[in-house]
Amino acid sequence: MEIRRFFVPPSAVHGDEVSITGEEFEHLSRVLRYKVGYRLTVCPGNGEELDCTLTEISQDGAVAHIDGRRIGESELPYSVTLFQALPKGDKTAYIVQKCTELGAAEIVPFTSARTEETKYNRARMRRVAAEACKQCGRSVLCEVGELTDFTDVLSRAAGFDVAVMPYELEPSGRIGDVKGLDRASKIALIIGSEGGFTPEEAEAARAAGVRTVSLGRRILRCETAGLVALAVINYEKGELGR
Repeated sequence: MEIRRFFVPPSAVHGDEVSITGEEFEHLSRVLRYKVGYRLTVCPGNGEELDCTLTEISQDGAVAHIDGRRIGESELPYSVTLFQALPKGDKTAYIVQKCTELGAAEIVPFTSARTEETKYNRARMRRVAAEACKQCGRSVLCEVGELTDFTDVLSRAAGFDVAVMPYELEPSGRIGDVKGLDRASKIALIIGSEGGFTPEEAEAARAAGVRTVSLGRRILRCETAGLVALAVINYEKGELGR
């Protein structure tokens, strides 16, 4: 039987036992129909992976005994926060799923001058991220933030070692050429919506210390640009093909 992965808060671990409640318990008990004695992997959000055996199932939760502990090997040794201008329709779910698979630590949607979408369901996007973390074997959940705006994004960019923004009108400049990227432990990646960024937004980003870069001669869709840029960052940091 496949050993499934479950995520819990650090407070759920008590000595050699771990409690599973909430949505993860609902999935364990009602969807997967787990029984006492089943094996599972529990991730408490600190990078550890706990090898467990289910010992108790009640109406409100489950308890598992911790048989072994290990540090997960799937997380990036640096942190990338993706700031994504809110796209139309269901593209947000696709972006969250794929960028979670690529190792993003956090995904924050925002509105900008050319954003047309107004609907955003954070609870659903967090579920999408959680499922992607399980599928690709991550040991720490990718956080999905509240909807914000471009001004706030530029303000928050100052808190990162490097902030990068692909811009379709940028004539030159590769992600790999960004100064300090090789040493950066906290990276911000800022991606526009279907209409891209206005020249005024690009200038405001540069004034805030954000490095605008090119992703090549072709204009990429907003749901493609973030994936490509994040993959390039991982490549430049030596995290692909290991």
